[in-house]
Amino acid sequence: MDNNKISIKDIAKFSGYSVSTVSRVLNHTGRFTEATRKKIIKIANQHHYRQNVIAQGMRSGSLSIIGVLVPDITNSYYASIVKKCEQYFFQYGYLTIVCNTNRDPALEQKYIAQLGNHFVDGLIIISTQLTLDNKNLNTFIPTVFIDRFPKSTRNSVLISSDNYTGAVLATQHLLDNNVYPVMVTTKDNNFSSNQKRLRGFKDTARKSGIVSPQIITLSNNSDNLENATKNLRQLLNNIIKKHERSGIFAVNDNLGVYIHQIAMKLNIKVPDTLRIIGFDDSTHAKEAQLSTIKQDINKLALLSCQNLISLLKKELISNRKIIIPVSLIKRQTT
Repeated sequence: MDNNKISIKDIAKFSGYSVSTVSRVLNHTGRFTEATRKKIIKIANQHHYRQNVIAQGMRSGSLSIIGVLVPDITNSYYASIVKKCEQYFFQYGYLTIVCNTNRDPALEQKYIAQLGNHFVDGLIIISTQLTLDNKNLNTFIPTVFIDRFPKSTRNSVLISSDNYTGAVLATQHLLDNNVYPVMVTTKDNNFSSNQKRLRGFKDTARKSGIVSPQIITLSNNSDNLENATKNLRQLLNNIIKKHERSGIFAVNDNLGVYIHQIAMKLNIKVPDTLRIIGFDDSTHAKEAQLSTIKQDINKLALLSCQNLISLLKKELISNRKIIIPVSLIKRQTT
């Protein structure tokens, strides 16, 4: 048989299922078991069945496209989520459009408005806004929000790592090592995840008797690496002078690794004089042997995809706000 001519009727004949069942599986509509889906997809793949996406989309009102909005595709944490989502949705016949918002709320809103104009079937939004104003979002489009919670939760699911508990674990780990804890963050403190990490640090430090926990936001007079390095050198020197044995909780791994690199250049002994812990458990953290708080990216991505598919199928979802546990990873910097 000419592979280019294979039809839904042919797949129904080969699989033993009805044409309507095969159509539901290939078009991701209605109900069918996972075993049925796997058998039909396997046969379709074996015979190189290809749908006319445009024609099929015009008939069904769906182009089988998922939009993913990400703040920074060069960030390993976000890139890992996007990669796993792409792989998952492809198994279900969906293509993925990735939009890099560059941490710009205005650009993010433009993407939401464009994608929400009947162009995509569903959205996964990783936003940079503390409170996501989804005024431009078509609330009928199934949407999963990661880390940021919108004003309206209609037809959506909210998924986040337990950022507060992660900060508690990191801070308590420094305290247990008998060092004075200092949190170092960046100008991105408007992120809801960073806000929760800041609060977790403050609460844990105060419970240990520190009345005014020290939080340092790195100066960003420019994006020039030379200026950033100069500011960080001064920061580390000041911390060491003020506290004989100090510990830094960096708001993310990128910052934690950077602090570690500068400390080594200044001949500051890590972890004897300075202990450092980050947040994320990125590839860079593993390479630098940085202690960190591990986010379960596999589970975060999987639950995001599974819940979006459930929303697309209009299935009942009992829990629309999911918090994923984190864990402490001890390495050479603490």
